[in-house]
Amino acid sequence: MTRLVAAAQASHPTTAAIQAARTAAAAQVRQAGVWSNPELEVSLGQTKPRMDGVERDSPYGGSLSQRLTWWGVRNARIAAARAQQGAAEAEAQVSLLGLQADVRRAAIIYAAATEAALQAEDEARIASELAALTETRLTAGEADRATVARARLEATTTALQRDARRREVATALAALRIWCDPALPDGLVIADALGSDAPLDSDRLSSAAERHPQLRALAETAGAAAAAVDAERQSRVPDLTVGVFADRENEKDTYGVTLGFEIPLWNQNEAGIAAAEAERAKVHAAARSERLRLRRDLAEALGAAQTAQREATSLTTEAMPVAEEAIRLRQAAFQAGEASLSDLMEARRAVLAVRAELRDARRRAALAVVDLGMAVGDPSLGADVPDAARP
Repeated sequence: MTRLVAAAQASHPTTAAIQAARTAAAAQVRQAGVWSNPELEVSLGQTKPRMDGVERDSPYGGSLSQRLTWWGVRNARIAAARAQQGAAEAEAQVSLLGLQADVRRAAIIYAAATEAALQAEDEARIASELAALTETRLTAGEADRATVARARLEATTTALQRDARRREVATALAALRIWCDPALPDGLVIADALGSDAPLDSDRLSSAAERHPQLRALAETAGAAAAAVDAERQSRVPDLTVGVFADRENEKDTYGVTLGFEIPLWNQNEAGIAAAEAERAKVHAAARSERLRLRRDLAEALGAAQTAQREATSLTTEAMPVAEEAIRLRQAAFQAGEASLSDLMEARRAVLAVRAELRDARRRAALAVVDLGMAVGDPSLGADVPDAARP
């Protein structure tokens, strides 16, 4: 399972999208610290004298100015961009979390389909052998044609089920190849896809849920919203513009410096500050809502996983031994001529039903564990971490 997840992370477009988001966030940080470009102005004019004897003139000149942002405004702007970068990184971890969960679900579906196909192969083979046995008995005068027809029908039915299970395996493998690697072999075996019978500690899971990447992303987003509010408040301080100019006329040259700043008379950025504060309040409300959702998901997934695990355990330890003993006794009685084919088929259907229920319980348990991992922020529930690295 770990290798499949790694293959998906290496090739899936989600990873490229995450890297692009990281690059964009880093670019925003760099842009926030860039100085404003200087402004160059060139002038060329023509005088028109209003007195006789005064010659016409063509004055010309130029000016160069630089807009300077106060340190507090610039630092607040950079802090807001860095906070957004942290939020983008946290959102990337959430996206990777969803990718891991999707791959694990696809692997579980494929593993369950493979197990069902193997059982269908065995059932089709046994049904075919029973049909051949009844035909032999018919030749020996120990069975009638109705029994042979019944056996042939069972063989045909199990063969159809076997073919259907094979198609389900092919479909599940095709989906898994889309997630992970088109070169996955046809006979792929995932050893730990349905191994979800480990005991679940609700206290440990609740503690792990407090470190969920989604909560960290919301915390980073809240920090970015607070930094945005500070940046909007600091932006009320007007920038300072410093410049030099030079003008040349017929009989004189003029040089000077300029100093200017915006007078915040009509616009004090009240709307920008109010919008940033509203966004911060919305982020805090979303964080509380998300925390409640994660708690609800944790409770539901934990209940579903424990229920499915207990059902699988009961079927394995209680139902399966009884069903296998019943089919063993029926087969012995049928071979000895003490039981009819109907009795044997009835026992076989009971075994098939128990096996199907066990397979479904294991599949539901594995999927519930993935959902549980999504609720705590680790789809593997620590299964991919070596024992020496566990806290």
